[in-house]
Amino acid sequence: MSISFELRPAVKADLAFCWPIYRDAVQPLTANWNEAEHQRLVEKAVGHAGTSILLSDKADKGWVEVLENHGAVELKQLFVLAAARNNGLGTSFLNWMKERADRKRKDLLLDVLANSPARALCERLGFKAVTTADNKVTMRY
Repeated sequence: MSISFELRPAVKADLAFCWPIYRDAVQPLTANWNEAEHQRLVEKAVGHAGTSILLSDKADKGWVEVLENHGAVELKQLFVLAAARNNGLGTSFLNWMKERADRKRKDLLLDVLANSPARALCERLGFKAVTTADNKVTMRY
């Protein structure tokens, strides 16, 4: 069953929504957590034109950052509220991104932490690991 979702452009005020979702998902998986460094990363992402808030059932459920160049669509960030995980929203979004990349005849790339539960979802959806560096795995569909 596909979960319906919408995207709206992120605005600066969305940092208060995006930061805790990111921190709660990434901090437990990161050995040498640097709060200020990670917060700067999220601030930069939220300010990027390719960042959107993921809505489902008319409520903010997560956020994404997408970059596109001539050869690939890159999913830089995908974070879903803990209460909204494991309900199909991430699967629906990733399947939509796969279709989008296919229509454009481009690779879909994403990075995932090697020890993240999201890695199994990506593998289940047909993404293949292409490189591993530190604790990050770059995957391609």
